[in-house]
Amino acid sequence: MLVNVAQRWKPGVSISTHLLVAALLWSFIGIYLLVRGVLLYGDGLWWPPLLALLIGILKGHYLLARSARRNIERLLSMKDNSCLGAVYSLKMWLLVLLMMLGGRALRVVGTPEQWVALVYLAVGFALFLSSRLFWRKWRP
Repeated sequence: MLVNVAQRWKPGVSISTHLLVAALLWSFIGIYLLVRGVLLYGDGLWWPPLLALLIGILKGHYLLARSARRNIERLLSMKDNSCLGAVYSLKMWLLVLLMMLGGRALRVVGTPEQWVALVYLAVGFALFLSSRLFWRKWRP
């Protein structure tokens, strides 16, 4: 009986929906961090933000793209009607939590705003660039 109730209320979705949600999350969070980074950086030297974007390209290409590919393979191997929360593995959800806590810690310990802005720019650009892998696999 309990299993039937859980199955009935489970937010089960198709593989296509999982890919769409993953693409949207990486894209929107990437854009959000980019905008926050630009607004937080304010006036200053022009080259640090460019360096942050270069670091974002490297991080996106070498680290996040690898994670995205693994996640795509995992999603494609799942059956339709899997829980929406399975869009990411437990390990990936823990990484998301760790990154959120890391961003919060940067602000709490008094890191200068321009440094926080550069981290936001690098991570945001990496996420946005890597989201393209999910978009390529998604089919409506």
